[in-house]
Amino acid sequence: MRFSGQRVVITGAAGVYGRELSAAFAAEGARLLLADRSEADLAAAVPAGLAPDRVTLHAADLATDTGIDSLIAAAIAGGAPDVLVNNAGIYPFIPLMEVTPAEYDRILGVNTRAPFRLMQGIGRAMAEAGRGAIVNVTSSAAEVIRGNGVPYGASKCALEYLTRAFAIELGPRGVRVNSARPPFAEGSALVSMPPGYAEAVVARALLGRGRRAGAFADAVLFLCSDAADYITGAVLDVGGGGAINRRDGAATRARS
Repeated sequence: MRFSGQRVVITGAAGVYGRELSAAFAAEGARLLLADRSEADLAAAVPAGLAPDRVTLHAADLATDTGIDSLIAAAIAGGAPDVLVNNAGIYPFIPLMEVTPAEYDRILGVNTRAPFRLMQGIGRAMAEAGRGAIVNVTSSAAEVIRGNGVPYGASKCALEYLTRAFAIELGPRGVRVNSARPPFAEGSALVSMPPGYAEAVVARALLGRGRRAGAFADAVLFLCSDAADYITGAVLDVGGGGAINRRDGAATRARS
C-alpha cells in the first residue's frame, strides 16, 4: 500500500494504459482523480470494487485551455495532489506529407502543450507543498522515426525535453519529474493501425515476447514511490528493448 491516502491524478484514464494505471494505484491505496474526454468512458474505467469516496471523475478536453484549466482547478482543490501522471495522448497514423495544420496542432496540443500546462499549474502547487511526483508517458517514437507518425514522435520528443526542464525547475522544491515509455499495446478504438504494424512492433522486442499486463504500471508506480526518491529527469523505457537502434547481424556480416 505504497500510496495509501495519496491523491493521484491520471489523464487519459479511459485508455489502455490509463485503466492499467488506475487499477494499479487503486490497489496500492490511492485516491484517484481520473480525467478523460468522455464521462461515460471514465465511468467504465473505474477500477472494480473501488469505493466511491476514493475516485473522482473529471471529463475534460485537453486540447482546449478550458479543459486544461478545469482539470488544474479540480486537481489542486483542497491542496496539491501527490502524483500526476500525464498519460493522455493521441497517435493518428498519417503520412508525413498529408498531415494538415489542424491535425498537427491537435496532436502537439494534447501530447505536449497540455502536459506543459498541467505541470505548470499542478507542479506549482506541488512545489508550494514541498513534495510530489510527476510522470510523463512518452514513447520510443521520440527516437524511432516512422513516416506515418512524425507529429506524434515530435510531440513525445518534446515532452521528454520538458520532463528534464521541469525536473530542473521543480527538483529544488521537492518535486520529482520523470518520463516512462510504455510497451506497444493495441486497444484504442480511435486508431486504425496499418496491416502488419502491430506484429512488426512486437517482433522488434528483444525479449522474444509481447508485453506483460501490468508491467508498465509497475514501472510508473516505482517512479512515483519512495523507492525512486533520488530519481528525477530520467526516461524509463519499458518497451522490451524494441527501440534500440540496431542492424541485423546477418546483413552486417554479409556486407563485411
